[in-house]
Amino acid sequence: MTEDFSMPLFPTCAFLDCQRIVLCRPSHPGNIGAVARAMKTMSLVSGTQLFLVNPLCEIDAVAVRRASGAADLVNTCQIVASLDEALIGCTGAFGMTVRARELGPEPLSPRAAVATAKAIWQQGGAVGACSAFVFGNETNGLTNEELQRCRAEVSIATNPDYGSLNLGAAVQIMTYLLREASGSQSAVDSGATRYASALATVDAVEGFYGQLEAALIQVGFHDPKRPRRLMPKIRRIFERTHLEADEVNILRGIVAALSQGIKVD
Repeated sequence: MTEDFSMPLFPTCAFLDCQRIVLCRPSHPGNIGAVARAMKTMSLVSGTQLFLVNPLCEIDAVAVRRASGAADLVNTCQIVASLDEALIGCTGAFGMTVRARELGPEPLSPRAAVATAKAIWQQGGAVGACSAFVFGNETNGLTNEELQRCRAEVSIATNPDYGSLNLGAAVQIMTYLLREASGSQSAVDSGATRYASALATVDAVEGFYGQLEAALIQVGFHDPKRPRRLMPKIRRIFERTHLEADEVNILRGIVAALSQGIKVD
């Protein structure tokens, strides 16, 4: 029996589409909105990816306002009565906790948890395999029972003297790491094109150095009989920038203009 190499090496379902954010017993609508905003900013764009387990508040105008453009996630989020319901269909489950629990699941760093989620997704075949990142109540965090439902516990390292991390901020950190792991471009494409010219050729840059050196000799700043290390240091300054062709032309124009205005006795 021959192997079939026609199958794709990676699942066709996008990695980010297979990730869920689960909030257990959230108590403030503003935090729900902030979480939705954090998710959408990092390309988790479906309300089916946001689960609220037994929320202790209403989804109201405050939640929509805090979502700031991600109201669609707030309005279509999944409200369930138990964590078990929120985890249906998930292969990975990562419980976010401030403190390690004596009888908790395996501890992982945030990056290790995201790497595990990606490995789970890759093993899921053409449809991918889902993972959930589970966050507890703003005041008390996850209960021991909720954490036991997870396959790993994850803590975000904070200042040991002040570890107060807002729910929305915690979700933002994890969704950023998920987006980073997805291989998505690091910046939002605004449609604007950054102006740039081709890198300058070696001979063009050398021409600039020669012109600059001549001008420095002309004004008495550089003595070719006692050169010391002036020109090598000047070269090092400009070589750090990887000069573009247009930049070399500008610099040569500046040197020429300054040289024309110099009166030599």
